[in-house]
Amino acid sequence: MKYDTTEKRAKFLRKKGSIITFKKPFYPNGTLNESRRQIIVIQLQKDRSGAVKIIGNFYDSNWYDSLDDLINSIDWKWMESAHSE
Repeated sequence: MKYDTTEKRAKFLRKKGSIITFKKPFYPNGTLNESRRQIIVIQLQKDRSGAVKIIGNFYDSNWYDSLDDLINSIDWKWMESAHSE
C-alpha cells in the first residue's frame, strides 16, 4: 500500500484497527515508563486548539500540535514496506 498523499495517510489514521508505527518511541501513561513504537487505532481525538492524538486499543499516543505533526511523526516508509507484503 502506498501512503503517498496526506489524504491517504489521514484516512489510514482514522481507520479503526490500523496499526501505526512511529519514527521515535513514545512513553504512554500507565506503562511504567516503558516505551512504545506502535499503536492500534480506535479513533483520533482532537481538542479545540487543533491538537490531536490517537486513542489506542491499549494506550494512547502523545498529543501533537496538529494533524500534520502527527502524520510527520509516523514512519510511513516502514509501514509501506510492511503493508506491501
